[in-house]
Amino acid sequence: MKLQTLVVSSAVAAALSISPVFAEEVKGKGVGITKGVMEVAGISRNQDNNAMIDPAFAKTSRPCPPFCIQPTKPFAPAAVETISELDIINAARDVAAGDSSILVVDSRTPGWAKKGMIPHAINVPFTKVNSKALAKDPMAVVDILTGTFGVKDMDGVLNYDNAKTLYLYCNGAWCGQSPAKIRALLSMGYPQSKIKYYRGGMNAWKLLGLTTK
Repeated sequence: MKLQTLVVSSAVAAALSISPVFAEEVKGKGVGITKGVMEVAGISRNQDNNAMIDPAFAKTSRPCPPFCIQPTKPFAPAAVETISELDIINAARDVAAGDSSILVVDSRTPGWAKKGMIPHAINVPFTKVNSKALAKDPMAVVDILTGTFGVKDMDGVLNYDNAKTLYLYCNGAWCGQSPAKIRALLSMGYPQSKIKYYRGGMNAWKLLGLTTK
């Protein structure tokens, strides 16, 4: 299929927080991320107009509990921001560009992560950072905060001044893994302004045909 080179408009660039660049747009029934933007940091959408959602995410009626519908704002009174696919794409792009102040974090257990992750994300299973993990071995949780999330241990006092902004996701609106991790982080004093919750998770990501690694 012939490709046509287009210039991304300033409005689209602003929406994705990117500078105007040249993008490749497929003629006819091309599937873009936004109008005129076909790829960001190696992330694109499946170009097969007949593609269907991954069967692993096709089930509609998972038993609740544990697979209950998550509220849009499940962390009250904490004001954790709930974000969209474009926010995750922007974060992944920034990580790929070398921004060490942020992390895209897959909160799922390893078996789920092996089925495919968002590009430029790291897997930190929620089982290692949740209320049960805190009760069983709080120092192991602290080790993750200081070793991965940028928190400083100042003689037993956690300093969050240089903590990374975390973009957390799991399997979707019915998945409680990221919310469990976020509640544990908040209980340890992690700044709510440095936590972002992608509620749509892999279910919404796959529904849109976006790249996985």
